[in-house]
Amino acid sequence: MTTEEFIRDIIPLQPAMRRMAERMLHDEALAADAVQETLARLWSHRWRLGWVADKQGYCLRAVRNECVDMLRRKYPTVDADTLADNMADTAEQEADDAERLYRRLDEAVATLTPMQQQLVRLRFVEGRSSKEIATLTGLTVTNVDTIMSRTYTLLREKMQ
Repeated sequence: MTTEEFIRDIIPLQPAMRRMAERMLHDEALAADAVQETLARLWSHRWRLGWVADKQGYCLRAVRNECVDMLRRKYPTVDADTLADNMADTAEQEADDAERLYRRLDEAVATLTPMQQQLVRLRFVEGRSSKEIATLTGLTVTNVDTIMSRTYTLLREKMQ
């Protein structure tokens, strides 16, 4: 995995990793430490990440393991059943949070103009560049960038 791929694929997972760590450790500072340690470990073994299909699941598992290690160091005996219950609650909460977020995002995108919806689909679903979008839509690259900038602003406002 290259530096660009790491920044693109792994760094955006940091908020989810932090939420999981905070739920497990019940301490923001320790959670931040756990995430940083996990990111450092993932960075040092980034060559392995290219083979991982579910990068989010892999990263969440890695931060969970780091939290378990921190808890073991802090409390040498941890009840496995309690830890498993906390992990199950965390996984359910993460799934619910993601589902609500996607639902809100779908609703926000549905309020956009047809042109904005088309550009969002081309950019984020199909992964097209501004130049490719301009060629497909007959717009100029500057028009595409301007419309996308305004669309981002609208989506940001609707998601708050």
